[in-house]
Amino acid sequence: MNSYLITASLLNSLKYYLGSDYANREDFLKTLSREKFEPNEAMQKGIDFENDIQKVCNGTYLYYDFDCPSENKSVDKVIDYEKLITKLGEEVKGGYWQESVKKQFEVAGTRILLYGRCDVIKGDTVYDIKYTKNYNLGKFQESTQHLIYMFCSGLDKFKYLVSDLKSYWIEEYVKQSNIEAKLRSEIMQFLDYLDRDKEANELFYSKWKSK
Repeated sequence: MNSYLITASLLNSLKYYLGSDYANREDFLKTLSREKFEPNEAMQKGIDFENDIQKVCNGTYLYYDFDCPSENKSVDKVIDYEKLITKLGEEVKGGYWQESVKKQFEVAGTRILLYGRCDVIKGDTVYDIKYTKNYNLGKFQESTQHLIYMFCSGLDKFKYLVSDLKSYWIEEYVKQSNIEAKLRSEIMQFLDYLDRDKEANELFYSKWKSK
């Protein structure tokens, strides 16, 4: 019996496709076909931001000289940015980076392998580092990412470290007793949608078989 991979990005791509005025079918199908996206400007900023925090943690980030007096606004921005990544680096320092978590179970007769790659695991907490242009309280509340990562890791807490590269916010979630039921419901909705979309159905069942 085949087993099929489910990730947070896959479930969230359907949510975005169905719920956003800015979503398009091409991007949704591209996710289902497992094509690699070329990073756009926002994605690249997020990648660079995460890499800089990791460099802070392992002592390889090259800091600007904070004691160097300057009226240059661009230099001031560099210093503010370095203070930001230092603060967030303190939050995750000592953690394990890019750890994989997974768990297999069955939903409506389909064997599912839930999978995620954590930015950082430290103590009882999974951390995910995100860049966003705009932040509103509870921005990631409907994301399946924290559910999947806590369920698969067995850890009790999940924190999104979110920044616009000027300020930062910490959005925290705690594992609830009904976490498995919530995930089953999310996956069931995904599978139900596939039953109504032949093109998406064929892509998922051909491209997402777990190895």
